[in-house]
Amino acid sequence: MAGSVHRGWKLTAAVFGVFLAASVVSSCSSSSSSGGSGTALAATIFVQNFKYNNVPTSVPAGINTFLFQNQESFPITHEMIPIALPDGKTAQDVIDGATANGPSDEDSWLHIGGDFGAVDTGAGILVSLNLPPGNYAFACWQTGTQSGGENGPPHASKGMVTSFTVA
Repeated sequence: MAGSVHRGWKLTAAVFGVFLAASVVSSCSSSSSSGGSGTALAATIFVQNFKYNNVPTSVPAGINTFLFQNQESFPITHEMIPIALPDGKTAQDVIDGATANGPSDEDSWLHIGGDFGAVDTGAGILVSLNLPPGNYAFACWQTGTQSGGENGPPHASKGMVTSFTVA
């Protein structure tokens, strides 16, 4: 019972945070169009079936704000960790590393800016990143499975990695 109360509180806080942050982004966007400064929402990225959806192939250098939503149809925790891809490395290298080394392979990659953190089904999080030009990926090293529980391979090993460029 205590776990349910804790999870319910986390979900309520996460949903409130998303609405509050979305209001702030909306206000910033409005200010920007009227001559003020602000940061527009670069993308609303969501995950379903262990796959990131709506990730732009390229974003401009500088501050980019992303809304990440977990829209799985079953209870599970996902994350969207931004990492830099060194020259010659691809999203497939991240998948291969997660497959070979498990969740500890996350430490093999340079994390960039903020952390989208763990997001349960039905929740979301808003994060702004100041990105210099380069190649990047979002990856999930959470280990929960569709059938429940927290054990299993990291989601990155299931292909939950997507790359994008910053120009």
